[in-house]
Amino acid sequence: MFRLLFSLILVLATPVSAQDGLRVLTMSATGQVAVAPDMATVSVGVEVEAPTADRALRLNSARMKEVLALLGERGIADKDLQTVQFDVHPQWNNQKTSYDQPLEITGFIATNVVQVRIRQLDLLGPVLDALTKSGANRIQGVRFSVTNPGPYLDQARAAAVHEAIRKAGIYADAAGVTLGAILSIAEDSQTNAPMFRTAAAMADAVPIAEGEVTITASATLRFAFE
Repeated sequence: MFRLLFSLILVLATPVSAQDGLRVLTMSATGQVAVAPDMATVSVGVEVEAPTADRALRLNSARMKEVLALLGERGIADKDLQTVQFDVHPQWNNQKTSYDQPLEITGFIATNVVQVRIRQLDLLGPVLDALTKSGANRIQGVRFSVTNPGPYLDQARAAAVHEAIRKAGIYADAAGVTLGAILSIAEDSQTNAPMFRTAAAMADAVPIAEGEVTITASATLRFAFE
């Protein structure tokens, strides 16, 4: 029993890690790669008001069928269409109730919105122009993206690591210490944000500025130093 207890004390007294006592410099950095977008996403819909819910729904459905048919004629595949909003709600004559003037329904509004991916940006202006003529009265949220961001994200990751090493060297020189080995590398959260630049207007169609998509990656490195 005594030998077992003595052995246990020796194990607990042994250093837990070979890195104990190391002085560590932690540095975070971000890498960015600007890319011309090759795909656009836009929300397109129809909003109709009518005296009854049934009529509002029927009018909306008829106009929405025209919108979807036009998108199909323009080469938009079914896989690039997704319903993101559908509702029918009443319109009221007064937003405040009272004893002598109760709320009354004056009509109904039917809304149907689809999200559309357009994979040929030269079609975006003409498609938006045609949609307004086909009955779509809700066009919003145009966003640009890259179909395959993977290679650009890898470039941004490499840039983040290089930037962290550069910054760590500056801090080490300023502090008069010697930078040692990299102890760990961790990837932080990644974000993609649009950076806009001027683009020429599309002739005979809606003018669209495509801008640039910035692929961003962040990394945190831990360095030993002496």
